[in-house]
Amino acid sequence: MIKGDVIGKRWFAVRTQPNREHRAKHQLDLQQFRTFLPLIEKSVRHARKVRQVRSALFPGYLFVELDLSRDQWRCINSTYGVSCLVMAGERPANIPAGVIESIIDMSESNGLVDFTPDLQAGISVQMVSGPLSGLIGRLNRCDARGRVEVLLEVMGQEIRVTSNAKALMPA
Repeated sequence: MIKGDVIGKRWFAVRTQPNREHRAKHQLDLQQFRTFLPLIEKSVRHARKVRQVRSALFPGYLFVELDLSRDQWRCINSTYGVSCLVMAGERPANIPAGVIESIIDMSESNGLVDFTPDLQAGISVQMVSGPLSGLIGRLNRCDARGRVEVLLEVMGQEIRVTSNAKALMPA
């Protein structure tokens, strides 16, 4: 065995073609690979309309669980929607144990990641949905129903905004 070989199943990052995360995931699923594509809901504005869309938490990447000693991992690079496996030399670079597992624990069955358990008053947060999407502020208060109050600085003034906790993520 070569020093540095990974024994057992581990998670690896797959670089996808631009905006092809879902297609790459589907194709890898068809090949019987276990994949994980963490998603977040965010607001997209176009032509004065705001709509909620689900997009990749890490744009351009998804994750695949492999046992390098057993799985035929080289075929991943020729899968539709995939650019390449992230490599460390001649072998795929594994993600440290526990990182992907903790993101999976925070996700729902559809892959939508829920950051709300980590929200505490006083932390810096970013609005990820709604008309104030993209703005960063300080979380002022949370309640048990999932409502939050965020202090945002807009045009030199501090304003209080009430929102749903799912509209925020730690900044």
